Order: sequence, then C-alpha cells, then structure tokens
Amino acid sequence: MSQRSPGSAATSPATVASTMTPLERWLAALLKGGTWIASLMITAGLILLLPDLHTVLHQSALPPGMPVVTAGIALFILLPVLRLILMLCVFLQQRDYRYSAITVLVLLILAAGCALGAHWA
Repeated sequence: MSQRSPGSAATSPATVASTMTPLERWLAALLKGGTWIASLMITAGLILLLPDLHTVLHQSALPPGMPVVTAGIALFILLPVLRLILMLCVFLQQRDYRYSAITVLVLLILAAGCALGAHWA
C-alpha cells in the first residue's frame, strides 16, 4: 500500500485558484482576457481579408482587414505593459512603495527602449 505525501499529490485547479492572491487573479484575468481579445481581433481581420485575398496580393493600398490585424498584434505587444500598469496600481493601493518604485523603473526602462528604438528606426 502506497501512501502519498500532501506535497506529492497533483493539485487540482480549484485548489490552485483558492490559494491565489487577488493580484494574481487580476493579472491572470487581464492576460487571459487580453489574449482572447487580441486573438479574436486578428481572426476577424483575417476573415475580412479572405473575400478579396486574390486582389489584396496585387494591390498597393492597405487591405480592409489589415488595421484590425495590426490592432490585435499591438494588443499582444501591449499586454506586458498593461500588466505592469495593473501591478503598479495594486502596489500603490497597498502602499508598497518599494515594489511601486521597481515597477515604475521597469516602465521607464521600457519607455526609454521604445524612444531609442523610434529614434534609431
């Protein structure tokens, strides 16, 4: 007869969800929802491209579905930044100024990277 220790048993999703902090739940919801929205936007843009696919390949004008696809891709790129902004809001609400400062520093590094990238492009 084999006995399992509590740490070796597989944890159920309900157990994992109950041990998550509010910040973890909000981050999970943001990333999950953002991923679904971005994926649906890209899918919708590609569907808009389908009827005119043969003419789209030979046109120099912007196809009708491309702005929707571009917006979906931009949302995918912005999700980590939105995550940082959410974390900053939670840290400030909790008056955790050390983590707030770290989050602001990361956001400033991202902004500097974007500014340098735009300058060099």
